[in-house]
Amino acid sequence: MEKHYDEELENVLLGTVIHYPKEYNNVVKYIAKPEVFYQSKAKRLWEIITNMVQDKDEINLVTISSSLSNYDIRRGVTKVYVVDVTTQATIGGSAKIYAKRVYEKYLLRQVVDEAKSIEKKAIEGKGDVYGTIISAHNHLASLIELKPDATFNIDDELIDAINSITDKETKLLKTCYESVDRFAGGLTRGEITIVGGRPGHGKTTFLLNLLSNMVNSGLKVMLFNRELPNSEMLKKLITLESGKLSYGMVRKGVYEERELKELQRVKGKISKLYNSDKFAMFDSIRDFGTTATEIAKFKPDVVFDDYIQLITPNGKEDNRRLQLERLVNDYKWIAKEHECAVVLASQLNRGVEYRGDGEPRLSDLAESGAIEQVAENVFFVYYEHKVDASKDKNILRLKASKVRYGESGSSDLGYNGDKAKIYNSFEEYMNPPKEKTDEQKEIFDPDELPF
Repeated sequence: MEKHYDEELENVLLGTVIHYPKEYNNVVKYIAKPEVFYQSKAKRLWEIITNMVQDKDEINLVTISSSLSNYDIRRGVTKVYVVDVTTQATIGGSAKIYAKRVYEKYLLRQVVDEAKSIEKKAIEGKGDVYGTIISAHNHLASLIELKPDATFNIDDELIDAINSITDKETKLLKTCYESVDRFAGGLTRGEITIVGGRPGHGKTTFLLNLLSNMVNSGLKVMLFNRELPNSEMLKKLITLESGKLSYGMVRKGVYEERELKELQRVKGKISKLYNSDKFAMFDSIRDFGTTATEIAKFKPDVVFDDYIQLITPNGKEDNRRLQLERLVNDYKWIAKEHECAVVLASQLNRGVEYRGDGEPRLSDLAESGAIEQVAENVFFVYYEHKVDASKDKNILRLKASKVRYGESGSSDLGYNGDKAKIYNSFEEYMNPPKEKTDEQKEIFDPDELPF
């Protein structure tokens, strides 16, 4: 039998609001009064938080702990209790979800109490039986009024809509891929883009090319490597930014004088473009909590994560689908809170390999429902040559299967796997843009750079 209260749930909610005070306004419609909580100490702590909000006091572990009175301590709100709830805090964007669950527990307790009252009256058998039924009906119907207010305010909504329109140019980040920018307008701050693909189909290479375009545009970028170590990803990046060295050459070793000079040149280029103020990369982080902390510290424009199925969730859900749903929702909150675009690489189910064409579909996403529903955009990269050797090996197919605020479709990109380079089109691969002149670009002198 399910309990009509959850002390851990209440503590998580309180801890999250203390960590992220801005979330108070998002949860107060559910927690409009302390009685919504089951624990007496939780009720009192919520009163303290509410009073501090009304007085416009700063809310954190220190300010709350220092404000506790003997009355609070007698109610169970000790410094130990406040510390305990803050350690249970989750991502701020989840506060509304937890508030809704706490409120539903409260409603169930009201139903149980009302049912007991009805049972007592029925057993006593006092008064008119029909009167008893009508009274029971009226009392149960009154519980509907406890549903949170969902009043629509046209002025508030209109202001938000106009702000989103006027800020559009700053929110949209062009990828320099004509097809992506055509389908989705680019990457958008506050939104999630999924890039899915089977192993060996160019998923990581596509992410790296997107990343390179963002960095070269002057944006702050973060990359979380869950699969490859940083050293291997840097070898791919060296290959990409060089345009002359091959990935095979870089992995095996570069020994010729001409190649060594090129390597030195690229080293200087990468050191300048991908400096610590503009770029951060991690390969040892597995849990999402640390991921969120690093993002908050760095404040990037774009976050790339390769790939989401390898993240260790913070929650206790045993169901993998629920775990991923929470991860993507938490990433969604990060995107909105820090006003950054988030690009998540996702593995596909093996089922795609057993179809004749091998072309990915939304249903091929691992735990597809959890990922697909939250993301604004879902792109697939598909290397047809890997499935059918008769297909051109220099074409990578990009498929926009879901674009919430744009158009779906597909296009063929030029692909040079050994150079880790993806072009706008096959035509561009065949006729790449001419190198800029010395006057148009800064020259890196390999003789002046350390190797």
